[in-house]
Amino acid sequence: MDYGPLIMMGLMGLAAGWIANTLLGRSSDLVGSLVPGVLGAYVGAYIQRYAQLDLMRIGNPLLEQLAVAVIGAVVVILVARSVVGHPARR
Repeated sequence: MDYGPLIMMGLMGLAAGWIANTLLGRSSDLVGSLVPGVLGAYVGAYIQRYAQLDLMRIGNPLLEQLAVAVIGAVVVILVARSVVGHPARR
């Protein structure tokens, strides 16, 4: 079994989650960045498909995937905040 794509997805999710957390002014640990990043990759792909976002002008497929994952991770974090509540309010 080839673990390359799985490792790449994890690294991409980690980077996307960290960037999304930084954009939203939130600090988190490894799992707090990985989970929203990986889920965000799927959510971002869904948003890109149905909103017909064209990110192909970036020019680098890896950066395009990262941009989509970051958009999705921001959505995932905002939805989680609205459902669970903002940690700073507790």
